[in-house]
Amino acid sequence: MGFKRIGIVLKGGEVGHGELVARLIEVARSHGADVAIDRASAAEAPGLEESAGHGHQEVIDVSDLLVVLGGDGSMLAAARAVGDRDVPILGVNLGRLGFLTEASPDQAEGALDRLLRGEGQIIERRRLRVRVLRDARELARGIVLNDAVITKGTALARMIDLEVRVDDQHVATFRSDGLIVSTPTGSTAYNLSAGGPVVEPSVRALVVTPICPHVLSLRPLVLPDDSQVEVLLRAQEEATLTRDGQVGNALLPGDRVAIESAGHPARFVTLEPRDHFDTLRRKLGWGSR
Repeated sequence: MGFKRIGIVLKGGEVGHGELVARLIEVARSHGADVAIDRASAAEAPGLEESAGHGHQEVIDVSDLLVVLGGDGSMLAAARAVGDRDVPILGVNLGRLGFLTEASPDQAEGALDRLLRGEGQIIERRRLRVRVLRDARELARGIVLNDAVITKGTALARMIDLEVRVDDQHVATFRSDGLIVSTPTGSTAYNLSAGGPVVEPSVRALVVTPICPHVLSLRPLVLPDDSQVEVLLRAQEEATLTRDGQVGNALLPGDRVAIESAGHPARFVTLEPRDHFDTLRRKLGWGSR
């Protein structure tokens, strides 16, 4: 695949993985690739000072292959940080579930070596572009891999009114605890907990799922992934938009959240053919007793 600069980033706060970082650097250099590491990786790797590392975003910006040491949260952050660049991501699971990661720490060196030898393939996962609009102004924008979630902004157990439009057609006003708009990748995250469907990742769709709706006939809605979803906050109180469970924006009454398919998918490295149902059995315990 011709990767010339390998970026290595380590989840902040992780300790005890310095030897792994050092071995990955050695593998990359044995293939003639340059290596850029972030400060967290440099601080852990033996023989390196933290000053040898770079800022997290800086590493991502100069890499044509990114190795992420962390869990699914780290993968979500990386999938947003690459922006519109076609940077493949190899995930090494330091977390629990590891839905998005490819290798365990014990497998990481072999996985990188095989990848640099030209083995493996790239799988693409659709992302969503999310914008916050107030009157005619755009207050915020970003890309999500999993979901955009709108919830009430107070600790009180009150519902909020969210008017949903799809391709400028009125769907309904959802009186609920909130609303989830997810990709197929995100369908096994908050969407699943809220009663939404599991969508196979290759399906070109997005899912709109109400959270504890007041009217029980309001059910999850599966839409083509070229749909444009707009959510208007009709509540007389604040709400919160959360992107991938990691980035938040405060919403005021009258604010709109516009959601559509992002132009560039996230790209993940896989070394073996992916069996989505095997992943569901292993990670979620499907079929177990």
